[in-house]
Amino acid sequence: MSFLPDEEQVKTAYAVARMDGWLQTMRGPGGYSGPISHWWESSLLYCGPMADWRYEGIICGYITLYRSTGQVVWLERAGQAGDDLVSAQLPSGKFRNSAFQQGPMEGGTPHESAVDVALLELAQVLRESGDEAWRTYFAAACRNIEGYLIGELWDGRGFCDQPWNQILVPNKNATIAEALILFESLSGRDMSMYLDKISRVILSSREETGPRSGATIHLGTGSHRLAIGIYTARSMCGLLRMYERDPDEQLLQVVDQALHFLRGLYTPQGLYFGRYTDGGLIANPRIIAGSGDVLRLMIWSRKYGIASDADINTLVELLVNSQFPSGSIPTAFGFAQRGGRRAYEGLPEFRDLLPVVGWCDKAFRALTMLVAEIESNPHDEVHEVEVECVWNGNNCRLREDAEQLQLEDQRRRQVIYEWKKGTCYPSIYQL
Repeated sequence: MSFLPDEEQVKTAYAVARMDGWLQTMRGPGGYSGPISHWWESSLLYCGPMADWRYEGIICGYITLYRSTGQVVWLERAGQAGDDLVSAQLPSGKFRNSAFQQGPMEGGTPHESAVDVALLELAQVLRESGDEAWRTYFAAACRNIEGYLIGELWDGRGFCDQPWNQILVPNKNATIAEALILFESLSGRDMSMYLDKISRVILSSREETGPRSGATIHLGTGSHRLAIGIYTARSMCGLLRMYERDPDEQLLQVVDQALHFLRGLYTPQGLYFGRYTDGGLIANPRIIAGSGDVLRLMIWSRKYGIASDADINTLVELLVNSQFPSGSIPTAFGFAQRGGRRAYEGLPEFRDLLPVVGWCDKAFRALTMLVAEIESNPHDEVHEVEVECVWNGNNCRLREDAEQLQLEDQRRRQVIYEWKKGTCYPSIYQL
């Protein structure tokens, strides 16, 4: 599906091909790796492969390309990533290193359910083509769903954040809903008991009036009750998946209200992170690569007439124009004043520019939904990135090429961070 003007289609297809080339440089023994920056915390020390939500965007993006172009190379890419996940599964059904920004721990949420989405999307397309390999990926997802999601997180009200944390987080429940609907379709087992409760979790977390109207509240933030843009988008994607399973116009109305909230976060430098309880903006950081989850929602919502081409084009322009020569997309802008209500205007910080597989996958997945044609031989050349930034108040320079990523302190003329791609830890860590 593509409804972009011809020139924009070409630019988007080229951006997707470049992202594919970059993703291949981030792939090492065991899977896709690299340092991570995030609002909550950042994993800059452990940089090895992780079986987290990065695989959702990577596998689903490659499957989308395969469906739209028929080129087998994309299905092969998806299968290779699926094999990473099968190899990373533990006897418990959980996945090794699934906690994203928290580092190498299993049991990450919503990461393990996002992995299930990826595995089940892969199983579905393989089963459609008559490839018996679908059973391997389905079985892996089944073990996780039954052993961890239902076995440990389900408490009768919904799915808990963790076995030791009874908070019901809407976006995490929404990702579980997407996994369960795919599982239901492939297994023939009715998941209504779980999906009905998930729907209540999401709907009860919404703000219905005021400047945050339409947003879902991240209940895991306690008294802060943050309304976060990317998590609202992920919650709404879960509702759209439920709507397509069992149409209910109320769900489309809820998504429509959420889109209004999300439009209020748009800026040319990225999406404001969200809003505080008084309606004030969480202006920093502005999310760039992760805004792909909002773009995915906008593209999906357009199908039902509640999102416009203008909504979509604004986000496409943000992502394509932000892309580095390497093919990656920066994480954000404004980490230097994280949580500030006034938009940061200085040099980007190291964590802003850091290209993170688990954020870039979201841009990749969404942009693939707009590509009708792409070169069968992907653009593999990764050009060097060299850009000014700050770290701890000091002027620095970030460099990236196909082999490594470096941060140099400009005043001392000294490399203070160096990660060689394919390794688990930085070779230089003086942050």
